[in-house]
Amino acid sequence: MKGSEILANAVALGPLLREEAAENERLRRLTPKTAAALRSAGVFRLPMPADWGGPEVDIVTQTEIVEALSRADGSAGWCAMIGSDGGFYSAFLDEQAGRALYPDLDAVTAGGVQPSGRLDRAPDGYRLSGRWGFASGIDHADVVAAGALVFDDGEMVTGPDGRPEWRVALLPAEAYDVHDTWHTTGLAGSGSHDYSAEGVFVPAGQTFCFADGARRPGTLYAWPGLFIANAPGVPLGIAGDALDVARAIWVDKVIVPDQRPARDDPRIRAALARAEAMVGSVRSYTYELLGSFWATLEAGDTPTLDQRAALAGSYAHTFQTCRDAVSLLYEEVGSQSVYRACPLDRHLRDLVTMAQHIMGQNRMREMAGGMWLGQPSPLPVL
Repeated sequence: MKGSEILANAVALGPLLREEAAENERLRRLTPKTAAALRSAGVFRLPMPADWGGPEVDIVTQTEIVEALSRADGSAGWCAMIGSDGGFYSAFLDEQAGRALYPDLDAVTAGGVQPSGRLDRAPDGYRLSGRWGFASGIDHADVVAAGALVFDDGEMVTGPDGRPEWRVALLPAEAYDVHDTWHTTGLAGSGSHDYSAEGVFVPAGQTFCFADGARRPGTLYAWPGLFIANAPGVPLGIAGDALDVARAIWVDKVIVPDQRPARDDPRIRAALARAEAMVGSVRSYTYELLGSFWATLEAGDTPTLDQRAALAGSYAHTFQTCRDAVSLLYEEVGSQSVYRACPLDRHLRDLVTMAQHIMGQNRMREMAGGMWLGQPSPLPVL
């Protein structure tokens, strides 16, 4: 299955995802039908290596696929984006350990890499303890990642640079306890619950450091932070559909009490033009940066600090601009937009919640700004 085929599958899934979106929200997780459809479409195998029979899809096409899914349902697009991370994570493991964790190319990954837990050194591995949040798709996941700081005999381990050693542990989903915490404003169908572990053994070969780089050759694995680069496809997809929804409403809407067609109202015309430009410009910027970054990696070169700063800064810019554009549409559509039957209600709630993710926060801008000013990246994935 090639990237172009998976993209076509993602587009074809649109009607089913729209049909299941309300039930996803009601359940606060993807329905079994939704999860199975995403799996069958091949979206969870996007970064799986060609040597394993995977498609090893370039990051630009991956983002297009995530965008296509998110036009139909932001929660489904978000879960597909997170759930496909196994192809990236396994690149940091040796071949045997990676294949043992991912015998199925369509295996789903959940969990987070931020070091919210601890790994205590033990013979042949570590003992993992902690509690993590925002495990999107954990209810249908096969493998779960958990970021942690390393301890040895009770003392925190630091690297040559003096920073704590940050490792990511990968374990089968059943190794964790899942806590029903996902009661949210938006992305309600993503099932992004908390999860925890207490003293669970992790073989050393099922942990990795981003700073060490991938062990697998190939452009897709040449930069440790590429696993997050397809995330802007989610807000872009949601905002793109919101524009279509607003246009369809305004074509037929009549403004009361003067019975004037909405399409003739200067305020509405200006709002639509502004929102279209906001989303269109940020979409062009996102794909331009991704294309340039990919070309650099394809040439065997290391991205410059400026390239990394631009990509990092584009994340918050994309998330926030899409949110602001849809907020504008929501406001100008008027009272109709407050009803759950109007897709703009879900679109705005999803984008408001999404912008609270680290990728959508101003903290990301601050880190990118430091890089633009010549400071080293504060994180190995930026």
